Parts: sequence; structure tokens; C-alpha cells
Amino acid sequence: MATSAEANKPEPATGYPVTYAYAAPPPQPQVAPTNRSPFRLASFWSRLLCRLFLVVIVIFSIMAVASFATWLILKPEFPEFRVDSASIAQLNTTSANSTMTATWQLSLRVRNPNRKLALVYNTLEAAVLYGEWELDSTLLPPFSQEKGNETRLHFQAGLLSEYVGESVARGIEKERARGEVEFGVGVYGWVRYKARWWSMRWRFMNVYCNGVKIGVSNDGGTAGDLVGQVRPCRVEM
Repeated sequence: MATSAEANKPEPATGYPVTYAYAAPPPQPQVAPTNRSPFRLASFWSRLLCRLFLVVIVIFSIMAVASFATWLILKPEFPEFRVDSASIAQLNTTSANSTMTATWQLSLRVRNPNRKLALVYNTLEAAVLYGEWELDSTLLPPFSQEKGNETRLHFQAGLLSEYVGESVARGIEKERARGEVEFGVGVYGWVRYKARWWSMRWRFMNVYCNGVKIGVSNDGGTAGDLVGQVRPCRVEM
């Protein structure tokens, strides 16, 4: 059994330093700070979108200025329409059931007044009108006009015992009793201006020719021709 003196006897030195059980942690590697914060990323995308938006505005502004300058240089004018001739046959109205029978033969004179531009027409439709009522319509073939060119369009329209409404039937009967009936002609379709180096987009055209008076005998006549001079038609685009 060891005595208390032996228990308190110091141990011999081994030559190595004494280590501690709880040593200090090793130093952590230094990480360089990044600039990719959410706020800076949002600011970057905002600046990019603003610049793209400005580029688009500049491009459209240049295109608008160029188009306006071209318009001023070429000075496009609307085509000119006029009813050249008109006749009616087999005219008959029945106010009892508001029906009408008639056949129209019409001719239009179309002129291109432009000195630097050609005109191209497509998907044209011509109609015979009475007041605001469209009596009949027909399609016209597409055509083009060089600068200063004049073209005549002939077309036929007709009704065979078709309902036209009481106001139309009574109105035509009253005018017929006075010896002439006033109709209208409408032309609708697409038109485009063209030059050698420039072409405008297609534009929809409305043409209204009012005051087309056809004389008929007031004793029940069923046929007649154009009376007087028809003023130029109104063109809208």
C-alpha cells in the first residue's frame, strides 16, 4: 500500500510541454466580402430596363420622324371618285310588303392626283344606297394606278323582290312620282401608297357619292338614266 509521502512525490519530467485539454480554436479563413446584395442586383436590373426602354423610345422616335419627313416630301393625296354614269331598270316597289325590284348599271371615274406616288386598291366593295340603307353591294376587282392615272370602274347591282323596309319603299315611291329618284353610291376597301423606295401601310378607305339622281317617268316608268352632274364623292381614310 502506498504511503501518503509516496502519493505526494512529484513525477519525473518527460521533456515535452504540457498540453491543455481546451485549446484555443484555430483561426478561421478570411472570406472576401461580396457586392451581390439583393438591393444592388435590383438596382442593376432597373438600370438595364430603363436603358432598354430609352433605346426603344429613340428607335420609334426616329421612325416617326422619318415617316413624317417622307410624308412631307411626297405629299400623299386622297384618290378622287366621281359617278360617271348611272341607270336603273325594272324598278318596282311595293309599299304593302316593303319589297323592291331594280337593276342598276353604274360607272365610276377614279383618278390618282398624286405626282410622286402610285395607288394600289384591294378588297373593294361597291354598294347602292338609299339614304343610310344599303340596297345591294358587289365586289370589285383589285387594281393599281400610276401617278396621274384615271380609271373607270363599271359594276352592276340588283334586287329581286327583296325586303327594304317601309321607309325606303315609301320614300322611293314618293320620289318616283316626282320624276326622279336620288340614290347614293358607296365604295369601301383597302388602299396603299407606293413609291420606288417607299411603301405606306394599307389604309381602309370609305367613299360616299351622294346625289345620284336617276330620272324616271312619273306614270309608272321602270327605267331611267342619270340626271344632271354629280358632284365629286367624299373620300375618307
